[in-house]
Amino acid sequence: MDTERSAEATVEVGVDPATAFRVFTEEIGSWWVPGPINFFDAARATGMAVEPSVGGRVLELYGDEPPLVIATVTAWEPGSRVVYRGVVDDTETVVTFSAIEHGTCVRVHQRALPGALRVFLFWPNVTGWFASYAAAPRAHTQENLT
Repeated sequence: MDTERSAEATVEVGVDPATAFRVFTEEIGSWWVPGPINFFDAARATGMAVEPSVGGRVLELYGDEPPLVIATVTAWEPGSRVVYRGVVDDTETVVTFSAIEHGTCVRVHQRALPGALRVFLFWPNVTGWFASYAAAPRAHTQENLT
């Protein structure tokens, strides 16, 4: 894999693919870890959100201020895959959710599109945050997923 052009990370979580997909997309604001290198504007960022459909946006939230559009969702297949194209970094990110014996294998593959300088190698950290959050009992309750 050309690390200047793509990055990949895989993690296994102990929930079914539909739940893993919902937690990854609907609860991203709860599991995405804030920090100076985890947002485009960390000084103002209050969280992250994903709008649930093709054409939806991946957003960096700034409280009452307008959000920064990070990406546009190009594929939305609940329980299977979400794909989004970066608006601020000219990348495409594919997140797949595959059933395994004791849960789900979540694979994130980000590639640089023509014109992009490179991709960012933060996905191993991000998938670790997601796995930790998905393992928490609160992430499994239906009321937290709706």
